[in-house]
Amino acid sequence: MKKYLQLILITSTLLLLPMPSQAHHSNAIYNIEELITVEGRVTRIRWANPHVYIYLDETTASGEILNWEVEGFGPSAMRKMGFSRDSVAMGETLTVHGNPARNPQKTALFPETIVYEGIAIFDSEKYFAEMISSIKSESSANSLAGMWTGNLNPELLSVIAGTAEQDLTEFGATAKKNWDESEMNPAINCTRLPSPMTMIIPDEKRITLNQDTVIIEGVYDGMVRTVHMDIDTHENAIPSVQGHSIGRWQGASLLIDTSLFSDHTMGNFWGMPSGSQKQVTERLTLNADGKTISYHFELTDPQYLATPIVGDSTWTYDPDMEFIVDECDPVSAGIFLEH
Repeated sequence: MKKYLQLILITSTLLLLPMPSQAHHSNAIYNIEELITVEGRVTRIRWANPHVYIYLDETTASGEILNWEVEGFGPSAMRKMGFSRDSVAMGETLTVHGNPARNPQKTALFPETIVYEGIAIFDSEKYFAEMISSIKSESSANSLAGMWTGNLNPELLSVIAGTAEQDLTEFGATAKKNWDESEMNPAINCTRLPSPMTMIIPDEKRITLNQDTVIIEGVYDGMVRTVHMDIDTHENAIPSVQGHSIGRWQGASLLIDTSLFSDHTMGNFWGMPSGSQKQVTERLTLNADGKTISYHFELTDPQYLATPIVGDSTWTYDPDMEFIVDECDPVSAGIFLEH
């Protein structure tokens, strides 16, 4: 479990959690072997994707005031833990337990817990444990339409985090070796992630069934996908981050074929670019009880991948869920580069 939680923390500081659900860069700037506790008064909260930042003033025993920067997850994940934009007023006191920045010149923290008036309003380990547990739904859907919450499949963590052993082409191996987060992380420019990564992130998702299209949305980075149900070719489509998707029904399953992805610096999961030859086939199946969707994908990209990447995850029906998309703030997205 600890290994899984560490991988999730890496993943959720990538792009998340949320994600992750969710973070948008690696946690290399923090010393994950060291834990410290800081108590300070809130001076500012920057509430935006890809990360919420909380700023505290700590008064030391000698009377010195230290200005701390606390890096939270994305707004969606923060809300799931009970930390909203209005949870804490300016001047209120928070106690933060977490990992300090490796750079001794930076008073920055990656929190494990944030406590306000004796209550943990941020608990990363509890949050991620819940993400990989079996979420139960009390309601049932009669179609794929509606609100869904993605469950995090532990078997995909190493794939998402870029630590799984993948059979790469020579070109792909070179690209992975030369990948530089400070220049190639798409979150720096608020560039959204493509499928299948955006589909297996454990965020809130919404499916809308129209006569000729199926719309799939996610709150993690504001993903919007259009699946065209009235055509059977990608001819004349324009390349884009999400590619061009065509779909058909096979019983209770929606089958999706996507091509014409634009080049992406992290289109084949963490640390691996993708090219114009990338293709993704997906299957979303409403299970018999109507409480979950089974999601399956197969990713091919012969420029980078010598063999396909395949995976599965589950979405849980959550009709009462709030679907709130927070805009990406380029300033917040680039703060980690200052460390």
